[in-house]
Amino acid sequence: MKKDFTLVSQETGVQDAGKSTSAAKVSIVDQMIPSNPANTVVSFPESASSIRTADFGPFYGQGYDDITAACQSAIEKLVAESLETKGNSLAVTTVVGYWLYGFRKATPFLSLLHTASGKNLSMGDLNTHTINQFVQYLRNEPIGYVTQKSYYTKAIALLRACYRFGFWPEVDIKTVWPANPFPNSNKRSKGQKALSKNEKRRVVKALRKEMERIVAHSDPLDSYDLAVCVLSIALSTGMNRTPILELVTDCVQPHPLKSNLRLLVSFKRRGNATQVVALRKSEEVSEMASIHLYAADAIDLIVERNASIRGQFSDPNRLLVYESMSKRCQRKPTRLTKNMLTERVNRLVDEHQLQTDDGRPLKLNISRLRQTLLNRVWEMSGQDPLATARTGRHAISTGNAHYWEAPPEAEKNMRFLGEVRVQELLGASTIIASDRTPVASCQDMRRGHRAPKNGEPCQDYLGCFRCKSFVVTGDDLYRLFSFYWAALRNYHSFGGKRWTKYLKQVVRLIDEEIAPHFDETQVNEQREKAKTNPHPFWRDLSMARMAI
Repeated sequence: MKKDFTLVSQETGVQDAGKSTSAAKVSIVDQMIPSNPANTVVSFPESASSIRTADFGPFYGQGYDDITAACQSAIEKLVAESLETKGNSLAVTTVVGYWLYGFRKATPFLSLLHTASGKNLSMGDLNTHTINQFVQYLRNEPIGYVTQKSYYTKAIALLRACYRFGFWPEVDIKTVWPANPFPNSNKRSKGQKALSKNEKRRVVKALRKEMERIVAHSDPLDSYDLAVCVLSIALSTGMNRTPILELVTDCVQPHPLKSNLRLLVSFKRRGNATQVVALRKSEEVSEMASIHLYAADAIDLIVERNASIRGQFSDPNRLLVYESMSKRCQRKPTRLTKNMLTERVNRLVDEHQLQTDDGRPLKLNISRLRQTLLNRVWEMSGQDPLATARTGRHAISTGNAHYWEAPPEAEKNMRFLGEVRVQELLGASTIIASDRTPVASCQDMRRGHRAPKNGEPCQDYLGCFRCKSFVVTGDDLYRLFSFYWAALRNYHSFGGKRWTKYLKQVVRLIDEEIAPHFDETQVNEQREKAKTNPHPFWRDLSMARMAI
């Protein structure tokens, strides 16, 4: 821990935080949560997580027993709610996250707080001051900014559950939380990178060999075989990891219109930590994705081969169940978990020596396969945002921010090929009114370098900067800088990744390769005019999106 972090016990802080609580209220809480319960282990039902128990025993006797007991009771009730509602209230994996990354990551801070205050902590000691100290503690930990935010979010979610169940009555829930202590965390997280064409080709080849091996024998599928099928399904459908792991045996249904297709029915819990509105939709919703028969056949294979194993499992409708060997050398049906899937995918990479284009071991996971599929759809559809968002089953804004990427050739090919004319010969200009473009001018909009040459005028406005027929004169600076400011103003609405690939280089070209050819006074004048009163064509970037 860094030296600049100190725990201060203020008069209004942890010493006196609970003194205003009535004796009746305290006695009620004491009755609800025993300070030293006989059973300190909470059992988690089968889920996509490999964690099956939460042992609170080691955390009793550390100076914050009241908080430990409250959190244990809250998690017990959350698990019971999840079972009663079949995961509609809260997924078991989410409750596991509250235990692993909420309570357990907060206990070192509670130990420090106990040492600094010299007293046994209670729920009443958790107030605005101590929560702000917890935020400062996380900021000084040697972990990433996004991880800090994740730990904070899960700890606060657990405290909210304590409040809802009546284990934290002393607090004013509306004012205790600091306002957005980790701003812009979503912008700092790095998404998975799509596989290159060669990397994808090698992965498909490895999966094809494994699927041929699986089809050749008739034994039940083990965890490795199931992982191969999961990768095949993810590569075909672009589904996320958790919805695949939660598939049920009747997830494949006949297509109502096309006999060569079937429908894969999955469940995805929608929720986004950076959008409050989206938090209200944290519920099970049915989603359908048309899949080709080879993906459906993989699911049918699992249903048929592992039917006897599922019959012995607690949930016989769960699809991805295999027979594992316990520590006592006893075979028992087990559900495929996230950790087991990761291990088996790494085994596939090792056995087939899958590598990146530069010869390093390939990092393969479900998220990269999803990214690969969506970028392929984005490219093959002519960069159609509606078609791509429909395939990914998310909003267009989500695709803009996290999924769609311009092809790698975009930045490489972005160089200025046009012509700058500082002084036009009087009466000898070859540029006529019809050759004015929304960006600048063109030598021939119908038969020029990048023109369609079918009699129609060229509409590739972003391609102007890579066109040999592109011409910029002093009269064009107003339109050019109107486009320039539109590009800068619409970074977020255009989509960060697309903006970086397509427009960042255009802005650079205008600043570094075009503007220096003209008089500085003229450039500054037209730049300011375009900023305050842009050309009507460039009030936004809707036309640029169409060009892309």
